[in-house]
Amino acid sequence: MPSESEENYLRALWKLSGEPQQWIATGKLADRVGVSHPSATRMAGRLCEQGWVEHEPYRGVRLTSKGSELAIQTVRRHRILESYIATILGVPWDRVDAEVERLEHAVSEELICRMEEALGFPSRDPHGSPIPDRDGHLPGKVEEIILTEAPIAVELEVVRVIDALPDVLIWLGERGVTPGSRIIVEAREPGGGPLLLMPAVGERPVAISGSLAQSIEVRVIGP
Repeated sequence: MPSESEENYLRALWKLSGEPQQWIATGKLADRVGVSHPSATRMAGRLCEQGWVEHEPYRGVRLTSKGSELAIQTVRRHRILESYIATILGVPWDRVDAEVERLEHAVSEELICRMEEALGFPSRDPHGSPIPDRDGHLPGKVEEIILTEAPIAVELEVVRVIDALPDVLIWLGERGVTPGSRIIVEAREPGGGPLLLMPAVGERPVAISGSLAQSIEVRVIGP
């Protein structure tokens, strides 16, 4: 079985890789996990010895099919735990990730399945990220687009907020920009500039940076 550290690397690599699994530079993996580049290189070698990744100098690291299966189960456990403590225990969405980091490596698969059943088999976690099912399959796409690509003056539903820091999640939550909320892009500055959002129901306009808008996925509701 992988160690806690190995699971964290595999999950980070899965998030970076996409489908099909792409080669990821060890420096990029290091930045994602928050360690030095030499530490990430050493871990890549360990994961390669276990058969979970391929590792080639000057090319980087890539999940094997075995490693991808393990990473998906790690992602599934993390996101179900986030959903459970947010829904059942009322932990705010800006704190669930940190709480789950302390819990996830000690929880059995049986308990994860019981939590999933108690929640009614959710398809997404509190941040809108898709939850793999017991066979490792992700739920179908809902035609998400990045907020910076969304049309002007059209009602949108926020689907997902990707990898935002806790203070950013608090800020978005206070302004009603959360998964399931409805918004309209009133204006967008060119060249990756800020956007002006109007929540669909009774709130003040919200100005957000272009870089933050890149981490928000939405879907078009209607004209």
